[in-house]
Amino acid sequence: MTPFEALRMGCEYQPLICTHTLTAHGYEALARFHLPCGSPVAPNVVFDQFHQSPKTLARVEYLAKQLQLINAPQSGRLFINLDPHAVNQHNEEAMLTLLAQQPNLTAELIENTSISDAKLSAALLKKLQQQGNEVALDDIGAPHSMLSLQLLSEVDCFKFDMTWLDRSDCDSQHQLLITLIDYAKKMGKTTVMEGVELQSQLHYARDLGIDLVQGYLFKSQFVQGEQQLELTQLLAD
Repeated sequence: MTPFEALRMGCEYQPLICTHTLTAHGYEALARFHLPCGSPVAPNVVFDQFHQSPKTLARVEYLAKQLQLINAPQSGRLFINLDPHAVNQHNEEAMLTLLAQQPNLTAELIENTSISDAKLSAALLKKLQQQGNEVALDDIGAPHSMLSLQLLSEVDCFKFDMTWLDRSDCDSQHQLLITLIDYAKKMGKTTVMEGVELQSQLHYARDLGIDLVQGYLFKSQFVQGEQQLELTQLLAD
């Protein structure tokens, strides 16, 4: 058994807060992993390991989403992350069927690091929207990422990476952000600023016209999923 197979998988829900009413519009579901001793393991480390086996990755991704839907708060919209590489021939039909049953769900596709990633995301986006799911483009503007204009024009929601907050003093970056927000508003797309930790950052996002914010400023409203699953058992089934 590898150390990763001994992990317990749970979920956490972080609120997306309306910048004007300061009420929760919905929650983003995030996978959480712990060793048997209780020590946390970063989700990206776990999923990077499983990328070596597309079949295992597909199974873990599906079970993670299933768990997140079961434990989700009953109020508001639910946002879930989807890695296009983890929705493959081993689980695509089952995953799409699972998500189609959720009328108040937004699937977040990760920002792209290559042209091939953009093509995978575009194909998945089309299938999700055809069955009635809204789609968000996640981590827009993150370092080392590229921006697909096709995805930008077709998604329902823009989620801006937290690094925009660090670049707020740079006029060229500030103006670019304003332009993207203005485009989103004209096209009826929702805008979200990630990584808000300070009141000043909340005010900045509100002044920009951002619809929703999320981050550790609202840690008191994080919700922990009640159920956890052992990967050893899941991968053996």
